[in-house]
Amino acid sequence: MQKVFIPAIFVALSYIFLKNENILLLCAGIAIFIFGMVIMGEGFKSSSGGTLEKFLRKHTSTKIKSILFGVISTALMQSSTLISLVTISFLSAGLINLVQGIGIIFGSQIGTTSGAWLIAGLGVSVDIEKYAMPIIIFGVIFLLQSSKKLKSLGQIFIGIGLLFLGVAYIKDGFEALGHDFDLSQYSIGGIKGVLIFFAVGIVVAVVTQSSLATIVLTVAALSAEQISYQNALGIVIGANLGTTLTALVSSLGSNIEGRRLAFVYLLFNVILCVLSIVFIKQLAVLVNYEAIVFGISFDNYGLKLALFHSTINVIMVLTLYPFIDKISSLSKKIIKRKVDSWNEEDDAWYINSSSINHENAMREVVRKEICHLYVNASKIMTLGIHIKLSAMGPNLNFENIVNLYNTPLDFDYEELYQKRIKKIYGKIINFIIIAQSNTTDEETIKELASFQKAALCIVEALKDVKHLQKNMTKHMLSQNADIKNGYNQIRANLFMQIKILNKIFEENDGVSVPQLIEQLEALREKFDISAARFLGNLLKADKISPLIGASLINDNSYTYQISGNLIEAAKLIFVR
Repeated sequence: MQKVFIPAIFVALSYIFLKNENILLLCAGIAIFIFGMVIMGEGFKSSSGGTLEKFLRKHTSTKIKSILFGVISTALMQSSTLISLVTISFLSAGLINLVQGIGIIFGSQIGTTSGAWLIAGLGVSVDIEKYAMPIIIFGVIFLLQSSKKLKSLGQIFIGIGLLFLGVAYIKDGFEALGHDFDLSQYSIGGIKGVLIFFAVGIVVAVVTQSSLATIVLTVAALSAEQISYQNALGIVIGANLGTTLTALVSSLGSNIEGRRLAFVYLLFNVILCVLSIVFIKQLAVLVNYEAIVFGISFDNYGLKLALFHSTINVIMVLTLYPFIDKISSLSKKIIKRKVDSWNEEDDAWYINSSSINHENAMREVVRKEICHLYVNASKIMTLGIHIKLSAMGPNLNFENIVNLYNTPLDFDYEELYQKRIKKIYGKIINFIIIAQSNTTDEETIKELASFQKAALCIVEALKDVKHLQKNMTKHMLSQNADIKNGYNQIRANLFMQIKILNKIFEENDGVSVPQLIEQLEALREKFDISAARFLGNLLKADKISPLIGASLINDNSYTYQISGNLIEAAKLIFVR
């Protein structure tokens, strides 16, 4: 489809451009404007050096702070899309909660209206093109410097300059196009016109992936008298809904929390659009009163359009603010996590494509995914030493565990590995490799390398338990009580260590981790010494054959190795 669609678009546009230079001028303005937004967004991401992400984590502790962050950050960067993507990434990584994410999204809806004021106030009444040129020149000078910060500043300057230049071309394009076509003849009055141009607003916002670009086009068309004010209101309402597409598409690559936030983002704009259309007349009257208060002339439709855009978004945020917690609960009820059945194939819970461009988020999703990997691995290892999964509960005393589970369990170790481990482990390694190539921060690269090693340690421990399983299954039913006791000691030791490790990986209690690891290492060494003495005594007393003794030596070695790998994984993930 894409192979046919794109060439067809190129051919059609080429024909139109050859026939009408004014349409070429208009489309060039749109392209320059969108490219400017992309360049400016990249500059902000590069220059922040993680500052945006750090600020997000520290200053979104309450709903009010979250909304203010959304307002300020979106007003500065002029991209609600960029802020929504960062928010989805951090929510997916668990760095912020859903209520905080909703607050940021609400704030971004207000912040994004600032661009309309700038364009309506300056883009139409001022020769903005003459300011664009020097800004682009300064940007190129900065871009040619060796400093990363200056290069990023250069991108921001070039982006702003291209935005201004794009606005100028769009304005000139509409004015020139007016000599060829009178688009105002297609104006439609009443609610029918609002609905039709509402659909136009959605389409334009989807194509440009920017509500600001849509509003720039609308303001320029208004100033050139190519559309009516009422129809322009419909486009602005539609732009609010159309711009959610990028966030919705991004959420497909995120985890369940990201999808929940995208649902709230969509819900917000659907409610906003429905109410705005239903009360369009009342809102128009309200905007007229507000225009008088702010000293905006009655026929300055560009500024009134910006005022309308701000009004509907502010009203919606104020209306929904008291219900943020309930909206969060609603999203959780509608978008539920799939019930995890142990017999079904498991997949990554936290790793998602939306986190790949944010260092804090990429580190956190990998850490959480490895904890998820460990939880699955610990259950398989518990089965591997023939102890039921129910024994992993907190209320069962593990001192008598061996006596309670004294017969081999019937299960397929390899099948469980394929279903519960392999896919998750593969995605962790793949994500780490891509993440390391996407960052130049040495600390992040080293930490990701440590996480990769931790995941490998868990998988190696899992494979070593499989090696133990054959002899353990065989000797659990041995008539020789000493042999049976030797393997039961291995089972008890591993179970004790897995229980302690679960406190680290599942509870993630950073304060107690060093003490728990110290406890694990002491337990590991104590078992190694006691196992050697036990085996030596059996051989001296001729209670077991040298062949059985060799098996016990190998399996004790596997046990020591398993403990070492799991302890190393905990250190790499939790000890800094």
